[in-house]
This record gives sequence, structure tokens and C-alpha cells, in this order.
Amino acid sequence: MIDVILSPAELAGRELGGAQVVVLDVLRATSTIVTALANGARDVVMFGTLDEARTAKASGRFKVPVVLAGESNCLRPADFDLGNSPREFVTEKIGGATILLATTNGTRAAVAAKAARRMLMGSLLNAGATAEALAAEIGEGDTILVCAGTNGALAFEDVVGAGAILWGILRTTYRADLPFTDKAWLAYHAYSGVKNLLPAALRLGAGGINVMEAGLEEDIDHCARLDAMPVLAVVGQGLRVVRG
Repeated sequence: MIDVILSPAELAGRELGGAQVVVLDVLRATSTIVTALANGARDVVMFGTLDEARTAKASGRFKVPVVLAGESNCLRPADFDLGNSPREFVTEKIGGATILLATTNGTRAAVAAKAARRMLMGSLLNAGATAEALAAEIGEGDTILVCAGTNGALAFEDVVGAGAILWGILRTTYRADLPFTDKAWLAYHAYSGVKNLLPAALRLGAGGINVMEAGLEEDIDHCARLDAMPVLAVVGQGLRVVRG
């Protein structure tokens, strides 16, 4: 089965041990993670809360340099090194560093899905690379794309991102018989309807509106660049993301 989960709440009670899972928070956490890895970060470690990330940095257990990053209401907490704007994650700031990241939606979705056999972080930036990796193991259990959403509600941009990956799976496998659920087909057609207008489409949903109201509209254009950073973002133990 190839499924799309529209909110992490739908994972409650679901068996993930045999599944490959992709977490999507297109605006902006997973796009930020992909950007950080593309620009030379050693790894990104995800946390469910800001305080957990703060404690991790204070513990001294991570090899320096360490960058504390995250957001609250879209903006960087005063004591953090970086926010959750992917445009901040340039090589000069994060090259060779471990990023400790906590966000409202994306990293919490990863925590909710941590029981998966295999987990990847997906975005429009790396949709094609993610699709190819999923297609290679498409017959080894369920494939589940988890939309992080916005404050527990469906996020249009995450559905579009999931659809871009599904589009890539079909393009890679050339199979018409893949067992897409109805929600997977919904995501596929959501993407197909806006794939030539991604920057505009990402401005339409509540997530895009929140980012614009925070004064970070340029983040949307960054996150809308399909396959601009073909990095496979692989999640390992301790929710540590590395370049695959």
C-alpha cells in the first residue's frame, strides 16, 4: 500500500515497523533540513520541543560546531542561533556543523513516525531523489508519506509535496498497478494541478499565509524549487538526519 497521511494524528495506533516513511513539512522544516545537508551540514538532529533542543546543546554530547535552530510562531527564539528559514542555512554558517532542530510541525511529525523501518525527509527540493529511493524498496512493505500539517490541521503545501514524490515514483517505475490509496491519488492530482505554478500555489494555503505574515515570503520561493537540491535525507537512530 502507498498511502498519504494528512496529519500526524492519523499515525496513532498505526503499525509502522515494516513501512518506509517520508515526513514532509514543505514550509519549512523538511526544506530547511534538505538545504542544510546540501550546503554542507554534518547532520541534523530533530527534537519534539524547543526545550529538548536547548538541553541537548547544553549537554555537550555533540561534536562541535553545534548550531541550535528552530522556530516558534514561524520566528527564531531569541536564544537560538538560527530560525527555520532555509535561506539562513548557508555554508558559511552551517558547513561541517551538527544542527539541533526543533519546529512546531515538522520535527514533531518525525517524532510521531520514529517507529518506521525506514524514514526519509521529503520536500519539493528533493522530491525526485526521494521518489527514486522509495521506488527501490516499493515492494518491501507499506510506503507512507506523512504530511506534518499546520498546528494539527491539513497543510496544502505538504499534500502538494507528497504528490510530487508520488508523481516521481510513477515516473520512475512506469507501473500503473501501484496500490495507491484514495488519499495518495488526491495528493498526486493536487500536485499535477499546480506543478507549473508551485511558488504561487504554496502561497495559497494557511501555511504559506503564516510564512508571509511573519515577513518571510522569500522562503516560499526557496521551498518551491522542484528538485533544486537532489539530496536524499536519511533519518537514523536518535532522529539524526544525514545525506544518503
